[in-house]
Amino acid sequence: MKHLYCHSAVLYILLISFSGANAQIKFEASPNGRYLQTVDGIPFFINACTAWTLPVDYTCDEVEAYWDNRLKEGFNTIQMSAVFSEIDKTMYRKAFHNNDISKPVDSYWKQVDWCVKEATDRGLIVILNPIWKRSVNEFIHQQGENKCRAYGRWFAERYKDNPRVFYFIGGDQIPEPVRGEMNAMGEGVQEVYGGKAIVAYHSCGSQSSKEAFPDASWLTLNWTYAYTPAYKFEGIPRYPYQMNYENMKQYRNIPIQFGEGYYDFGAAKKYPANGITGRWGNRYVIRRQAWWNVTSGATGVAYGAEGIWHKNRDGETWLKCLGYESSKDMGRLKKLFDSLDWWKLHPDMDHEFLVAGYGEYLTDGYATAAVANDMSFALIYTPVPHTLCMRLSESFSNRTVEMKWIDPANGEKRDVKEYELRSGCLVVTSPPVNSSGAGDWVLILNFRKE
Repeated sequence: MKHLYCHSAVLYILLISFSGANAQIKFEASPNGRYLQTVDGIPFFINACTAWTLPVDYTCDEVEAYWDNRLKEGFNTIQMSAVFSEIDKTMYRKAFHNNDISKPVDSYWKQVDWCVKEATDRGLIVILNPIWKRSVNEFIHQQGENKCRAYGRWFAERYKDNPRVFYFIGGDQIPEPVRGEMNAMGEGVQEVYGGKAIVAYHSCGSQSSKEAFPDASWLTLNWTYAYTPAYKFEGIPRYPYQMNYENMKQYRNIPIQFGEGYYDFGAAKKYPANGITGRWGNRYVIRRQAWWNVTSGATGVAYGAEGIWHKNRDGETWLKCLGYESSKDMGRLKKLFDSLDWWKLHPDMDHEFLVAGYGEYLTDGYATAAVANDMSFALIYTPVPHTLCMRLSESFSNRTVEMKWIDPANGEKRDVKEYELRSGCLVVTSPPVNSSGAGDWVLILNFRKE
């Protein structure tokens, strides 16, 4: 990697401030702990693209082109790592002198600074990782807890005056064998922010941040993570909606974001009938995991293309990945949510609203529903054709209902023209296939007072 401090960053000198807890914080958890918002109370929905290696593997011009495209396609957040040693096993040696985490290489970090600044100057949020845990456990253990805590403070001091920087600790692994060091690093970040930074932990597939660190006060964002083969972990089902439901019940007052799932690998992979090969999924699988999440309690989702986070892997170039239809599907999801009071939604975990026709729990065909807390609207995602039965309780009395099907593969809406009323339930059958040839649909119901 050439550290050129790209363009105007040649003149850019990062001024480190030591105002600590007085640093200005622009984002926080909502009062009910269900989502993120600005300090002015404006809800913030995370639509993230994953680019772990962006600061070190991309040229300056490529970084700028990537930012501009992601904004154009509706993404508002980028997830990346400052020191990612998963591909280049020696990356941490380029970031630190003499294998010492307390001795940063100035040229390396100016490049990271530039990358972060370019993103946030465009209005993007950056969720930034101090060091990717996987593959460097021995290095982290050698540093010890005290140095890791100091490194967390140093890292946070570097970006604390940028209100569009969030953080995540870890990197694709459970905390062991360096749990103490990971915990110290998270504590170090929060010491700088007075406990008010937005911080997640990135654990292994099928483990959330809070499941990894149930008692950590430094955690303020709960990442869920589900792409283990066929949605199973050690033979036990672990679906995205299942993880969200369980985490909402067990860990209250902390927003949930779907931090990682199946990646799109384009033409480099062939997929069986279920659309899943290893840790990669086809367009339908990528879209399904996102919609499952936003209708089961998540305040945001993350998208991943293999050729972006692992630049140009197996001929799937990052430029080609930018044009994936799965990427565009995420923009369509974001556009719909921008038109809704999505922060009012609460997942219908106990089927008080969607009482029948949702399919079998812990299967690929399970339909998820969410209802606004003021009963103004509801949203249902059905991954396969279902005849949905929705109970119209007294809460919906004196209201008229307007229903539309939304094709999640092109964003088009159509009126629901055929439905039945059966014993106080509204019964609607989803269309057979959408514009992409898959069977998933979104049903939106608006309840208007007469």
